[in-house]
Amino acid sequence: MRRLTILTMLLGTLSHGNAVLAEEAAIVACHGCSDRRALLTAEAQVPNSARAGVYDVYVVDTPGNRLRMFRVTLEKEHRTVERFTHERSPSTEYKGYFTLSKGEWDYVKAATKPNIVLPRNFPVRSAEAVFGSEFNQRVISEQLNRHVPTRIGSLFGSALVMLRTIFSSTILAEVEFPDGSLALFRLERIDSLTSGHMFVYRYVPGTAVDSDGNRIPDSAAAFDNFQGSYSEEANLSMFLRRAEMYGVDWPDGFVPQKVPAHTVCVRDDEDNAYCWHR
Repeated sequence: MRRLTILTMLLGTLSHGNAVLAEEAAIVACHGCSDRRALLTAEAQVPNSARAGVYDVYVVDTPGNRLRMFRVTLEKEHRTVERFTHERSPSTEYKGYFTLSKGEWDYVKAATKPNIVLPRNFPVRSAEAVFGSEFNQRVISEQLNRHVPTRIGSLFGSALVMLRTIFSSTILAEVEFPDGSLALFRLERIDSLTSGHMFVYRYVPGTAVDSDGNRIPDSAAAFDNFQGSYSEEANLSMFLRRAEMYGVDWPDGFVPQKVPAHTVCVRDDEDNAYCWHR
């Protein structure tokens, strides 16, 4: 009972004035979370290394259109660390941030065009060029931003932070490159720039296809049960280049530049890839 009394006195003391919180409220996403999972997510925002105090954590759930608030009390005594977490009603201020950011999210989602065709003179010529290239992915993001009407420049502080937590993998843009290849890009985050905000898109691994509709291998696993039909020598050359990168073995007598062509590839248990060309 002594411990409970001390804790009650501590909370009572901290519940008045600016001394309530150890620092500003944290904001984290937990989409489709149960109450238990949301509570654990909130607790995870207050690590053992944090100083003793009381922390407010807001948990954003977009699919459930829900904003939860948890108050996490971190106590330290010698080497003992304890947490006490309770759900509280979100403040009116943060409810306003949530409503505003959710409205902007819905606007951006509705305004994003799913299919973007790059101009023929675009410097990134092929989907292959974005594999492992931060610079080229940034170039694609800049181009995609031109197709997304932006009105979130007025957001700042907690409203902007909350908008960032809401972004998930539900916004995809299909990009067609000048060589006819295609790839999917996922809207991953918002970068704040001096002139406003930029939507940052990332290539979705395994989604790139050439103009013949064949997958463009971007990993060793991509050769599992691979089948491709080639009518363009450029596409076959690209596949051969990717195959060489991953150490693919070819049968004797393979003719590398002959179309139309059909290629079948497999991988064994030791991650060795083998291809047959017909």
